[in-house]
Amino acid sequence: MADFATPSAPGAPAELAPYVHLLARLEARLAVDATSSRLVDAAVEVWARPGFDTFVSLGHLRFEPFDYQLHTAEVVLRRMRGRAILADEVGLGKTIEAGLVLSELRARGLARRVLVICPSGLVAQWHEELERKFACMCTVVTNAGGEVPGGEVAAGSDPPVAIVSLPTGRRSPVRERLVAHDWDLVVVDEAHRMKNPSTAASRLVRDLRSRHLLLLTATPVENRLADLFNLTSLVAPGLLGSAKQFRARHGRDSSETPRDLAALRARMGEVMVRHRRSQVALMLPRRLAETLVVTPQVREAEVYAEVAERVRRDGKGALPARAMALRSALRLAGSSPAALAGIAHKLGWEDIAGLVSAPGTHRGAKSDALLDVLRRLGASPGGEKVIVFTAFRKTQDHLADVLGHAGVAHVLYHGSLTRREKEDAIAAFRAEVPVLVSTEAAGEGRNLQFCHQMVNFDLPWNPMEIEQRLGRLHRIGQEHDVTVVNLVTKATIEERVLSVLERKINLFELVVGELDMIIGRVDDDYDFERVVFDAHLASRDTEELAARLDEVGERLAAARLAHLGSRERNDLLVSAGTGEDGADELDAAGAP
Repeated sequence: MADFATPSAPGAPAELAPYVHLLARLEARLAVDATSSRLVDAAVEVWARPGFDTFVSLGHLRFEPFDYQLHTAEVVLRRMRGRAILADEVGLGKTIEAGLVLSELRARGLARRVLVICPSGLVAQWHEELERKFACMCTVVTNAGGEVPGGEVAAGSDPPVAIVSLPTGRRSPVRERLVAHDWDLVVVDEAHRMKNPSTAASRLVRDLRSRHLLLLTATPVENRLADLFNLTSLVAPGLLGSAKQFRARHGRDSSETPRDLAALRARMGEVMVRHRRSQVALMLPRRLAETLVVTPQVREAEVYAEVAERVRRDGKGALPARAMALRSALRLAGSSPAALAGIAHKLGWEDIAGLVSAPGTHRGAKSDALLDVLRRLGASPGGEKVIVFTAFRKTQDHLADVLGHAGVAHVLYHGSLTRREKEDAIAAFRAEVPVLVSTEAAGEGRNLQFCHQMVNFDLPWNPMEIEQRLGRLHRIGQEHDVTVVNLVTKATIEERVLSVLERKINLFELVVGELDMIIGRVDDDYDFERVVFDAHLASRDTEELAARLDEVGERLAAARLAHLGSRERNDLLVSAGTGEDGADELDAAGAP
């Protein structure tokens, strides 16, 4: 072999030429080029990395995803190259599917700069889901200024996922900061709000620069086929041709079967994944709701009536700050007498402040009813667990006193606790404490499926807040029917609001996520609580208030019917089936 030690060695066979060059470099003892060596190592790592049919991020997850969710992520990554519309029916976990795609891209170094855009009410949920389930650090982008995450960070680490509410993201100065970045992945929740290309929300998404884009919506089609065209054009421009070509081939209105349906569904299979519960054999347990109308004590009823009348009288023409305080007073009056003292002082109602602090009024009839309900539900150490929700810290403190005097073990959860204190409270409730008394803080993002019984000590006027409470228990992973007991005081606004919600839209029979889609059809920025307050101010008496709230209920009922019709249209347009030729079209739509 000595004759072949150098490139000039005569007679060296051509196939040995690479080795000859290598031997020559070794003999010359040339120094190792560190930069080239690192590039070679990186290339080998990429070359050896498995394809998207293998998930390299599963070891980092803190939960066990369902098979259909993993399959969705695989289809999005392999076939759709990370640009897709996730259109599962509500309640099937589109957030989880998006998180799986995000995690897999991050694990491969393909998604360091990530932006999530969602409605204001879902910011906390996204933050909690990504951090607790996917171990992704997150930060919420606000109007307060500061840098949007996504710039250079220390080697070996990724910037936190940026989460921004849609109202914040579509307005200056945040919009300019978002558009200035190059993103690796953008996730848009409730993406049906982007169906109109002329809106600020749609323009924001269109102007963002991102290699990968996920649009999440259970209803990619509302009333017009143009909705489907506009959403598809965001993730795959040109796939459906021009708007004119699309209309000529498939029509305009989705109320009837579109022309050339087979071709449309085949195209949608290239960018859209949609599952129905019937496809994945996944059924949520029932909600068993019970409303207890509590007769107030005499003095308690007098206080509520007086507060209601003063709010009606003083609220007309009140400045915004005063009007907000009056609205709070009316809501507090429906919660508990104990919660009223502070706001009464603020409003200058010293007589009422004195009344609610008097012996016999402070406790309230609902407090006794709560103790009866907890006994009936079996709340005890080693027995059943019950979450008691209230909207107010003052009421929470009052309930802590009531439960303490009754010898009922409990733990408190509210927004002022530190992160560690919140974790400790949930851990204690999971382990041995039978009752968790929580403000809305536990209704924002916490998953508490280990409990299946809850009591609404007071009812928010906004049904979305009721839904958020329910969503902590009634979601994928819950193995028991969920029992909900609503405590409302007779002849209060809360009683009338709850009656409307139950009669008109069957609130407690809806799947998590459906309520938002119903209210969104009334108005994208529908402020239910403000509507209720305005109805109270405009009413001469309780009978007129009831009539006005019934009108609100009719609008909700119409919106619910529209939602059901939209769901059927989406199943027709983008869901998959088995063709007559026996070819399985389910795979084309991403179903398991």
